Amino acid sequence: MRLDKSSDITKNVKIIEWMKKELILSVGDVFDLIFKGVKPVDQALQDTLANIIMISYLLGKRLGINFNEIDYKIKEKIKIGIDENHSVENWYGDFSNLKKHIDNRE
Repeated sequence: MRLDKSSDITKNVKIIEWMKKELILSVGDVFDLIFKGVKPVDQALQDTLANIIMISYLLGKRLGINFNEIDYKIKEKIKIGIDENHSVENWYGDFSNLKKHIDNRE
């Protein structure tokens, strides 16, 4: 029994380390794509941003945070951005647009 628990811990540590590496590489890829002058319709940019979001959810799960809790925190941050009239909200309405997007998914 002890060997199985040790094996599970080892697997969990390995997958967390892989996720951390993936997240860092993906963020680097976004910077590289932007530096190269990527366009919003570029499939590579869309794939990379989707990967960052996906890995963030999965890493949270591995660290004991369920998907609904992450969604709740995102909604909280959006509300704060709107309430504080953050520059992104003030200039572009991005927090309000993201709130509408999330509300429409539910």
